[in-house]
Amino acid sequence: HGPGLTRPGVPGSSRHRSVGAMETDIKTHITIANGLRIHRDHYLAGFRGGEWPTVPMLDEKSSPAREGTIADLAASSPELAPALYNDVKACDACGKPCAATMTACNACGSDLEHIAVSRSENVFSAFLFGVEKATRGFPWTISLRRHTPDVLIFDDMLALTPCHLNAVSAKYYIPDWRFLLTDPPRGLELLDVMEKELWEATKPFLQNAEFRKAAFKGEWTDDDLRSRVSRSFNMPPSQFQLHVQWLLPPLIPFQHYMAEIRNHFHENRAFPLDYVRKVLELNEPYEVRKDTPVMEIVNHYNSKVDYTAMWTEFYRKALRDSMELANWNADDFQYVVADAKLYKAEVADGVVGTGAPVEGVDLKAVQEQDKSTFQNYGRPYNDAGKPTGTYTPRPLDPKLGPGGYEEWPGVAKAWGLPFSSQ
Repeated sequence: HGPGLTRPGVPGSSRHRSVGAMETDIKTHITIANGLRIHRDHYLAGFRGGEWPTVPMLDEKSSPAREGTIADLAASSPELAPALYNDVKACDACGKPCAATMTACNACGSDLEHIAVSRSENVFSAFLFGVEKATRGFPWTISLRRHTPDVLIFDDMLALTPCHLNAVSAKYYIPDWRFLLTDPPRGLELLDVMEKELWEATKPFLQNAEFRKAAFKGEWTDDDLRSRVSRSFNMPPSQFQLHVQWLLPPLIPFQHYMAEIRNHFHENRAFPLDYVRKVLELNEPYEVRKDTPVMEIVNHYNSKVDYTAMWTEFYRKALRDSMELANWNADDFQYVVADAKLYKAEVADGVVGTGAPVEGVDLKAVQEQDKSTFQNYGRPYNDAGKPTGTYTPRPLDPKLGPGGYEEWPGVAKAWGLPFSSQ
């Protein structure tokens, strides 16, 4: 069993089952569609159930505001340069830029221990300025869900759930959540706005009857579902522009397994929104430098807000909510994966388990196809079956100050951004 399976039992709701039966069951198995169960160290793969219900992005088609790449923008507006790049480890297996402290890629699971820290383009800055394309040539288009003067919301292209959104500040350059501590009241106001707009962006998913029926096991009110959204920041982030990770469960089967073995929602990297709020509510500002260790901040506030306790409940709740809502139909999948090997899916005594081993099938290709099936990033796909997108209809001006990236307390000094007030 992975480390996620040897923990003490995860608490859960008694809504549908007796507490004793639920606790025994939830430690080892997930109940999916039709009352079948699957062991938590196995997962379904190889979707064959036809077309999964999807929810199209906003019907918005805007052109790029800036021709060229991030490098071209940095050359023409050099004062923006510190806000246009990230320090990352680039996975040599799938190419994903991962946070510099990661030891395994959170897209494909490949080892990152040997990867040196390098610089990558800040995708979220590219989105906000309407930059045309990446250095590698592909367009910086957005799977757009909502854009107001304050917030840009879009589908995460590495979706862990069928509804996985990111929200970024569309007004301020704020590298990460630490800088909310430089002005706690303003930080709380910004979080209020971001959460309000994220919920508005989620409503089209819940209003889609086919999506709702396919995704969620049982009957749930919108308030039930809202209470189960996983909301957090990563620190360090893979993109240095403040963004909320907003995941409406359930997790896609492979991603649920990744969470079970603690390759998502990492302790000391995932910072629940509830934790950040409680720290901000203390209204005790903290002077943040670019290199301020996040655990220095955690230790500073820990006597008043216990990070470990809040992270533990956040992590357990993410798993519990995913399991409660999981509505995957075993008939829709060809395989069960156990110990990174493919097997034919077989049902015995109400449990979906491993049948005959499957040879000659690429597991990573199966995982990627399943992700493409369940994600809402880039919907509707084009005639070639590829995601589509748009550029922002509200591009920032390529400058620091009103109309461009506005100043947030403490960021100019820490990040070397020459705002006129500095």
